[in-house]
Amino acid sequence: MSASLSPQESALLPQIQQWIAEHRAALTNDLAEWIAIPSISRADRAARGAPFGPECAQILQQVLDQAEQAGFKTEQHQGYAGSVIYGEHARDIGLINHLDVVPAGDNWTFPPFALTQHGDFVIGRGVADNKGPGVLNFYLLKLMRDLNIPLHHNLRIVYGLAEETNMADMAWFAENGPVPDYSIVTDGMFPVNNAQKGQLSFTLNVAESGVLADIVAGSASNSVPDFASVRIAQADQHAVSEKLALLQGIAATYVSIKPENDGAFTLEARGNGGHAAFPDGTLNATQVLLAALIELELLGDHERQLAETLVQLFASPYGESAGLGLEDAESGKLTLNAGVWYSHRADTLSIDCDIRYPVSWRGEQIVEMLQQQLAATTITLDPGWRDVAPFFLPASHPVISLLQQVWIDTTGNDDRPYAMGGVTHSKKLPNAITFGPGYRKTAANTPDFLPEGHGLPHGADETIHLPSLLEALPKYVIALIRLDSYLLAQD
Repeated sequence: MSASLSPQESALLPQIQQWIAEHRAALTNDLAEWIAIPSISRADRAARGAPFGPECAQILQQVLDQAEQAGFKTEQHQGYAGSVIYGEHARDIGLINHLDVVPAGDNWTFPPFALTQHGDFVIGRGVADNKGPGVLNFYLLKLMRDLNIPLHHNLRIVYGLAEETNMADMAWFAENGPVPDYSIVTDGMFPVNNAQKGQLSFTLNVAESGVLADIVAGSASNSVPDFASVRIAQADQHAVSEKLALLQGIAATYVSIKPENDGAFTLEARGNGGHAAFPDGTLNATQVLLAALIELELLGDHERQLAETLVQLFASPYGESAGLGLEDAESGKLTLNAGVWYSHRADTLSIDCDIRYPVSWRGEQIVEMLQQQLAATTITLDPGWRDVAPFFLPASHPVISLLQQVWIDTTGNDDRPYAMGGVTHSKKLPNAITFGPGYRKTAANTPDFLPEGHGLPHGADETIHLPSLLEALPKYVIALIRLDSYLLAQD
């Protein structure tokens, strides 16, 4: 531990560790209750007081009820968000979190909405993104109260419910809620995040696509599909099976045939799912499926040409094959994901896509470049695209520097602030800086019992290393003490 901690801060560390040991089981039990509610944000199922559907309303009410039973003040923000507050001061420091999750998707080996413990790991949809950190915030308030750590600001956890869709939760809260002067967003990695790429969400339509219109894949534009299928009505199934056994390349081991009673069959392909903003280690199942359709000669000339165009367009998760190979020093490479494949009208394939673009670019520029690439094809861009602008603060910003110093002092690691393609509520709230609680992968915090490609946020068998999550607590305690002092000095 670094000698840069004050004597008072150093004296707190063994008390915090003892407190963690005494509360680990209770925290895990609460996380299990939260994971059991499939709180997928559904604006299409909105009702009065529940703008994101009944499951999101249910999880928010459960969390607020638990907080009240624990003796904390709570506030319900018309169903858009909820607050848990510790303190009796005039101003707040925020802890920003979200309780909505992406859909489960396919290929799970453990139940997605029932917490599974496997050694020091826990598995379930949302354990990493973002219910595990959400439970951690709740217990952080308990820790601060139990250890009687004095602050000059309230701690206000704000739990949102639409982070995984369009962030309408914090857009509403930014306009109507009691917005803290500064907030820590607990929805990322350590150390400090000072740059987040812009995000474009858009739909491509492929008219007169024949067999391709029957492709079904994905559950969210910001998740890499790990399963894709297409129904083939007219083909010699025996001959296709023989060809399937001889396939080479990407489709060789990830494709299978599911016979149907009427002589038709479904061609199924598997990939490795994950978060669209972090494509390393993922494999989009639609790339596998399209390659198989081409190699098995199941397409007519026009359909084959469309399939080859789509393969080329999405060949690289970094956009190079779509003419979008952009990069800057502040935030790195653009990413491109074809997340949901479906047909909402006859003979037309629609694809919901996600782009994370570098902070030095604008969404309008990316759209213009994409339209230029599509001009020579029959693929069209739906006009209803949505842009979330980048977030950027220089490393010299005083609160970025403060949080970075906390990381250095508590770990001894002199890391730099980082950029990411992931989008957090930093985009919607002023002075909201993402700081943990995730860690870089090591042998100790990476599960070795899952199939390859599993365990990622937004992917199958989403997993978190519980000791690493709990180890964030002392870092947050020191960060809050220092941020409280800094803000007091600014008054």
